[in-house]
Amino acid sequence: METLWNDVRFALRNLRSAPATTGAALLALALGIGANTAIFSVVNGVLIEPLPYDQPERLILVWEANPSAGFPRFSVSPPNFTDWKEQSRSFGQLAAMDTDQVTLTGRGEPEVLKAARVSAGFWEALRQRPAVGRAFRPEEDRPANRHVVVLSDGLFRRRFGSDSRIVGQGLLLDGESYTVVGIAPPRFDLPNKRDLWLPLALDLAKTSRGGHYLVVLGRLRDGVSLDRARAELTGLAANLERQYPASNTGWGVRLVPLQEQATADIRPALQVLLAAVSAVLLIACLNVANLLLARLAARDREMAVRAALGAGRWRLARQLLTESVLLALLGGALGLILAFWGTRALVALYADHIPRAEAIGIDGRVLAFTLGISLLTGLLFGLFPALHPPGGGGGRLNESLKEGGRAVAGGGRARLARQLLVLAEVALALVLLVGAGLLMKSFSRLRSIDPGFRPAGVLTMEIAPSELKLPDAARQTVFYRQLLERVRSLPGVQKAATAFPLPLGGNGFILTFSVAGRPEPPPNHEPSANVRIVSPDFFQALGVRLLKGRAFTEQDRPESVPVAVINHSMAEKIWPGEDPLGKRFTFGNPQKKDVKWLTVVGVAADVRHAQLSKEPGMEAYWSQLQDPERTATLVVRAAAEPERLAAPIRREIQAMDRDLPVFQVRTMEEIVSESLAQSRFSTVLLGLFAGLALVLASLGVYAVVSYSVSQRTHEIGIRMALGAHRENVLALVIRQGMTVVLAGIVLGLGGAFLATRELAGLVYGVSTKDPATFASVTVVLAFVALAANYLPARRATRVDPLVALRQE
Repeated sequence: METLWNDVRFALRNLRSAPATTGAALLALALGIGANTAIFSVVNGVLIEPLPYDQPERLILVWEANPSAGFPRFSVSPPNFTDWKEQSRSFGQLAAMDTDQVTLTGRGEPEVLKAARVSAGFWEALRQRPAVGRAFRPEEDRPANRHVVVLSDGLFRRRFGSDSRIVGQGLLLDGESYTVVGIAPPRFDLPNKRDLWLPLALDLAKTSRGGHYLVVLGRLRDGVSLDRARAELTGLAANLERQYPASNTGWGVRLVPLQEQATADIRPALQVLLAAVSAVLLIACLNVANLLLARLAARDREMAVRAALGAGRWRLARQLLTESVLLALLGGALGLILAFWGTRALVALYADHIPRAEAIGIDGRVLAFTLGISLLTGLLFGLFPALHPPGGGGGRLNESLKEGGRAVAGGGRARLARQLLVLAEVALALVLLVGAGLLMKSFSRLRSIDPGFRPAGVLTMEIAPSELKLPDAARQTVFYRQLLERVRSLPGVQKAATAFPLPLGGNGFILTFSVAGRPEPPPNHEPSANVRIVSPDFFQALGVRLLKGRAFTEQDRPESVPVAVINHSMAEKIWPGEDPLGKRFTFGNPQKKDVKWLTVVGVAADVRHAQLSKEPGMEAYWSQLQDPERTATLVVRAAAEPERLAAPIRREIQAMDRDLPVFQVRTMEEIVSESLAQSRFSTVLLGLFAGLALVLASLGVYAVVSYSVSQRTHEIGIRMALGAHRENVLALVIRQGMTVVLAGIVLGLGGAFLATRELAGLVYGVSTKDPATFASVTVVLAFVALAANYLPARRATRVDPLVALRQE
């Protein structure tokens, strides 16, 4: 122990004696370890940390699936869920969920809240109990007894000041009275950060088996495997297909662990980022190893003296490893500080786009990770100088002891080691730069995509009138007509309309349809379209081009002929080579006498409704005046600065109904930007790490060439004394330095060709083998490396031959 303490004290003295080398090494390690710690804290919170439930690995989401119809994973039909629940023996509990929104009134300003409707067994499946009060009772999962509510901890604190007396009191939700029976535990957010939970209260007499809208959660019984549960549910689905062929033909099941589902969208990006920061840390290690090798050359005489006094090779190597590990631990401590700031910045910027963001932070596992990689990096970069025989041996030892002897550590083997380190740095940097280049090009392609509408100058805001105040289609139609008239009369408003849902706001109603005059396709092979409900002026307000026919008008009333506008994709797939105007189709059963046939009156350009990276499918628009929807988004095109219209529009809405909340007030440009958030997250971080790798690699090249020049001062002086021109010396130094760089580039191109396959799911509109990206990144790296070679090479041309010779 005393020997170790002596090694540590000696290491500290040596580190203090070379502040420039120590500072450069600490900076490189702090950046590398800090970046790794920050990303690992995200990976730990999102992917590794178990969900905050008892035995979360036994929680399974059960989906319906019909791959042949294009639905590899789909929501569940309520009657099918009920049959599963009654017949399954693999699950201790099966519960269903549906998301909704309700309006809270009667307690200050009206507010739209995110609600989840959950069936009996939901709380039991999660093995969760409210922090205050109770959960729902089985008898409350019925339409007649459904007026109870459990509040989220966030809503409880924000809206009711953490006053537990709210339990037992009544709330007005959508104009109906509900009794608060419980407060959920902190951080309980299933599904998807809800403000409150209501009973699902299915009424199967009013529910079609062909309608799919539930998410089903189950807890496996003890001893039951996922494969066994999958086999059982597959058998139940096959039985239902035989019993109900009209609605269940082709429908199977898909089981996914809850934790896997919760992180499925961000998992590939985090895995790529973790690999990227690992490469950055490796580059930092190689850089520090190079610095220590150069430092060892300066200490060669010291090591020779210690060897002459009896210190064995292992004793000297242990001292060098002690210095390396101590340096790494100091770098890790600084990196932990950087990681703390970096993690907070990541959460602040991307909390809404990272699942389980509240679990991200510096905890015991992250601290252990930081300590582990600090020790590992210390051993890794310490191996290079430790394995080099300090002071040499035999005759080399005598040479090192000579007064003014040349540094043996600067000999051929050490020089080769430093060159190999630089080669590896350049190769790793190139791999990261190519990956970042591909993501940047992909992000640029996404931003340049034509979404099918003109977002500039458009303001949107969501409104959700109470069902009690607008119980039927007639009143909904009158309300929205009056609202739009008020908004259109405001100064600065060019066009105003309503839409449900808004583009980039998710899918609408996915419904199958039949075409007039054509034979019916087999069950579950009918074409389907995404249905959106819009008012007249919608296409003009949002800037959607009308390719044929007309848009909706005020004359499209419930009593007139039902009409529809379809998108270009639907026109091409259903009526290729034909004029779709005047064609008819129906979303109902064509065999029924009262089926409503829609006549196509217009064809609109394709709009990217789901997300910018997803090609548009078949879309159909209904008129709000013919088939009104109670909730809608107001879309207003402004003459200038749409944000200024928010306040006057809000006043007009409040004048019509003071209890009607207005929420999600955003411009369309903000919505488009938010849709790119996850792609921006991956691109920015990988670009940052690639830039850091480029800086570290260029510093490594500069350090090696600079050190080589300092070691070759005598040689360069002789060359110049014998008549060598400065240009020849410059070319010689650059050629030798760039030879290593070019070898690293070749190796890096091969590595990038293999590594970028992992980016296939993260890029859009660009091949992972894009020649332009590979070429441009290679040129950038070569230019930076050339600059790093040029600076010390230029210094070499200024060597005074007489001074260099006099040093000998």
